[in-house]
Amino acid sequence: MFLGKKFPYYTRIAYFYDVRSGIFFGIFNGLVVFFAPIIGLRMGATSLEVAVITAAPTACFLLTLIWAKLCGNGKKVLWVVFPTFFSRSLYLAVFFVKNPLIFTSIVVCAAILESMAMPAYSSVMKEVYHENYRGKAMGYVRFFCNMSTVVASFAGGYLLDLGNGTFYRFIFPVGAVFGMTSSLLFRKIKIRRETKINALERLSVIIHEFGKNNHLKYFTMSFFIAGFGYLIGVPLYPLFLVDELSLSNTIIGYLGSITALSGSISFFFWGHLIDRFKPLNLLKVIMLIAVAIPFLYAISHHIYPIFFAAVISGVIMNGWDLCWYNHIIQEVKREHTPGIFGIQYSLIGIRGLTAPFIGTMLYQHIGIRLTLIISACVIMTGGALMLFCKKKAYAAKIQVASMGVQTD
Repeated sequence: MFLGKKFPYYTRIAYFYDVRSGIFFGIFNGLVVFFAPIIGLRMGATSLEVAVITAAPTACFLLTLIWAKLCGNGKKVLWVVFPTFFSRSLYLAVFFVKNPLIFTSIVVCAAILESMAMPAYSSVMKEVYHENYRGKAMGYVRFFCNMSTVVASFAGGYLLDLGNGTFYRFIFPVGAVFGMTSSLLFRKIKIRRETKINALERLSVIIHEFGKNNHLKYFTMSFFIAGFGYLIGVPLYPLFLVDELSLSNTIIGYLGSITALSGSISFFFWGHLIDRFKPLNLLKVIMLIAVAIPFLYAISHHIYPIFFAAVISGVIMNGWDLCWYNHIIQEVKREHTPGIFGIQYSLIGIRGLTAPFIGTMLYQHIGIRLTLIISACVIMTGGALMLFCKKKAYAAKIQVASMGVQTD
């Protein structure tokens, strides 16, 4: 079931619960997260409030160094389950919400709680999946997650157009229930040998470990620039679809389904490519191709270039996510995994807190199309710098595949 026979027994157990959790999260994502900026606009949110809604999930990563320190000696799985459960439960309150400011506040609070799980989730992935199967396992999980997002966003776009635009009051709480179920399913994942990590007792240890790794610093700089450029354009995409092209919720839902479907198909080969060619090599190509996304929006006067942008976004951005994640996991020692990911997510938070607002400000001064061209140029700069990034030899890991245990 769910392609589980491709993995050793104990890896298969973790994978089985991970994929079930991913399917329910995909439904939550397709019904709630994808439509949050659109519903904000329909409520009458300003461009600033839309920027806050789109920036919140990444801006709140700024707190992950704190969460990395706190979760160091705790149960990693529980650090994933409880924050995400309460985060997704907040969307139950949308049934009563008509004010865009209150809606924006719910999105921000949910994003803060969701960010608490990120460092612990990274550790869980490193612990439960053998090095030789991690890329494939994470790729398959995201395939099923995206397939459920395809169905959910397709149905969600249609349903949100019913009831004179008020059906979000029912769709969002239903999506929240699926998200909460996803968290509870993830709780069944077991780490067979969970060690307490004394290295996280002081944040200075984390900073020192990061600072002495020159390769990781250069990689982080290049990755930051490219990600910054991408986020400049993110708050402008829903504005472009609604204000420039005047698309309905149903059509926007179709575009979301196209993105999720193409991304789902891509996960079948991303996992294999990562395990075979190493994530850094793939990431260099991905960043350069990602330039096409804001560029296609910038030149669009009808929906056809947006269709191609949706396909590219699904394929490329999913590969982007898997490649940087797996590269960092392979680069760092087990005891430093939550801390280094805390730094990475904090930097994602910095650009998430600044880039969308810079994009919105540029849009107000020079227009949406020129701002999207700037977004493309910044992505290209980061991608060009990444070409010169020299990877370390991926350190050999002493692992016991049948036990799902890894030692560094």
